[in-house]
Amino acid sequence: MNYITALCPHCKKELQLPEDAEDIVCMYCAQPIHVKSLLSKTEPAADDDYQRLMEEAFSLLKDESFIVKNGFKNVKQNVYPAEFEKYNKLISPALKAYCLAAAGKDEAPDFFANVLFDRFQKKIEESGIKKESDARLFEYRYMIVAFTVPAILEQHTPAAEALADSFLKVWNEHYPKNPLGKSNYDTISSGFRKKLCFITTAVCSSLDKGDDCPELNAFRRFRDGWLAATPQGKAKIGEYYLFAPMIVSGIDRADNRQAVYREIWENHLSSCLKSLEDGNPRQCAEQYEEMMTALEQKWLS
Repeated sequence: MNYITALCPHCKKELQLPEDAEDIVCMYCAQPIHVKSLLSKTEPAADDDYQRLMEEAFSLLKDESFIVKNGFKNVKQNVYPAEFEKYNKLISPALKAYCLAAAGKDEAPDFFANVLFDRFQKKIEESGIKKESDARLFEYRYMIVAFTVPAILEQHTPAAEALADSFLKVWNEHYPKNPLGKSNYDTISSGFRKKLCFITTAVCSSLDKGDDCPELNAFRRFRDGWLAATPQGKAKIGEYYLFAPMIVSGIDRADNRQAVYREIWENHLSSCLKSLEDGNPRQCAEQYEEMMTALEQKWLS
């Protein structure tokens, strides 16, 4: 069940309202509330309230929310749900205060997005990262896509959606070679559970190849066998689970999606498959990595 943060129209105290509820009673003042009517006409925060709530949101941001911990180890099927819950609890108080402040304030998403970006940028600089080519920057991309953006979207408010969009815009303008896309918890955790091959599945589907086609099965065996056994293999598989759904989503919104998928097959996946057939999985891995880099820069920016 999804919940929305809102103020009681009678006593003005903060409530967590079930998104699909119709009528409830305020737990503080016992007055009846029609939920859908309240959510459809969220009152803009008064200037004094806006300033106070923004200051509260800023003060509630903990340094720990911007520090990479355990790198890729936290983005695995068996640990991701618990790690995300911990991160969400850490940053959620600040995000709730932001959502209350942002109601009806057009400038709020851009303002708070820059606050979040500046906090990440401070940690990046403290890490000694000076170039986009620094491999350590990828760990921050990983963290933001797997934890920060999904935590923002877990607020389930228009202000949260706007904040995620604004933050991604700021990041992508600053790091055009390392772009990010919008991700949510359900999509990421579902990808781990189902062991999906997002891009290869989308490409094969566009070519009228079934889910059990020889091409897809070859890529799955490569992923679960050779690639998973390499030192960085599980991290790479985690990367694909995170970024591939966003790439596919971007392509699916394009008018020429069929042509795009055919181009991916002709320029990337067919040669990857040929490498596998020739008994050269290492070359396949390198070709797949080149494909992911190109697609991320084109479809996430």
